[in-house]
Amino acid sequence: MKHDSIRNRSILLPLIVLSVLTIATQLMGLVYGVAQTGRSIWTVIIPSTIVLTLVTIPLAELGLLLGPRTGLGAPLLIDLLRNAPGAQSKFLKSTILACLLGLAFGAAMVVLRIALLSSLPPEMPAYGHHGALGGLLVSLGAAVGEEVWFRLGLMTILVWAVSRLLGQRVVHSGVVRTIIVLAAVAFGMAHLPQLASFEAATPFSIWSTILGNTLVGILYGWLYWRHGILAAIVGHFSVDIVIHVLPALV
Repeated sequence: MKHDSIRNRSILLPLIVLSVLTIATQLMGLVYGVAQTGRSIWTVIIPSTIVLTLVTIPLAELGLLLGPRTGLGAPLLIDLLRNAPGAQSKFLKSTILACLLGLAFGAAMVVLRIALLSSLPPEMPAYGHHGALGGLLVSLGAAVGEEVWFRLGLMTILVWAVSRLLGQRVVHSGVVRTIIVLAAVAFGMAHLPQLASFEAATPFSIWSTILGNTLVGILYGWLYWRHGILAAIVGHFSVDIVIHVLPALV
């Protein structure tokens, strides 16, 4: 009981940081999008804040609580908040790696999109259609929110649950790799409603959307596994900058 109480206190600050960042970045993108349409932002802020809070806090808390049992979680973030020796150096190295991989994957996505352009429905919006500022806000919100939900939350919970079911006292790397792929597929499928909202849900666009987001989702999952949630967020943000911001500047 005492051990659980200490552990709960140790995750309180990172839980607050991740929850506030997730909700704030999501609201920034939503408010910007609504403001562009001329509608009142208050019709979005209150219900969105409630839903985001109900989704984010439980997933982030479970991810942080189960992280030490699965080799996942946010150990580097916790060390940074504690100002632990060597934490800043580790953060810098993981950030550079995540950024380089993210930029490379983002560039590959752009090249692939150009190659497949003739097969995509005309209703499918082009990369950069949000504009530079809108794309930046979308990239930031997606990087923080989706990594907290899909990697820190979903992936950690699944790794813990499967390991328990298999009776593993130490999480096997094969379990983690399998869950990385499963979480990435779920991540890819989660983008289908957005595709449908543009009335661009043809069979080809559906499968290309799932496959493309699954591939980058595997990258984010690997970064989370090997370098923590902060690296996953940086990698995701780097990919989205290439997709959503740079095309708007060309």
